[in-house]
Amino acid sequence: MKDAGFTLVEVMAALLIFSVAIVGLSRVGTQSVAHTQRLTDKTYAGVVADNQLIRARMQRPQIGTTSGEETAGGQIYRWQIVTTETPQAGLLELQVEVSQGDAVFITRRAWLSAAVTSTTVQR
Repeated sequence: MKDAGFTLVEVMAALLIFSVAIVGLSRVGTQSVAHTQRLTDKTYAGVVADNQLIRARMQRPQIGTTSGEETAGGQIYRWQIVTTETPQAGLLELQVEVSQGDAVFITRRAWLSAAVTSTTVQR
């Protein structure tokens, strides 16, 4: 004759399965939050990189390295632009790298004619 209910072995097996599932789900949730933060940082770093490339292209191009900091999304990002000559005569390469701490979030490149100078708007 069997009593209604679960045995101790059945309850322990169910708890084991449940705890393994919870641990797995919590890891997935933690990784999701970390990836979301990383994507947010990369998005803001992309905005910083675009801003610096636009500023560099608006000014007279100079060979060398320029660096600084910009705030985006409440975070401070360091940027560095390296301007070099290319094998193509009269063409410069601008490479911007945006980082925070030791983490480099993004590197972008643009090319610019060395003959371009700043433009002024006449009114």
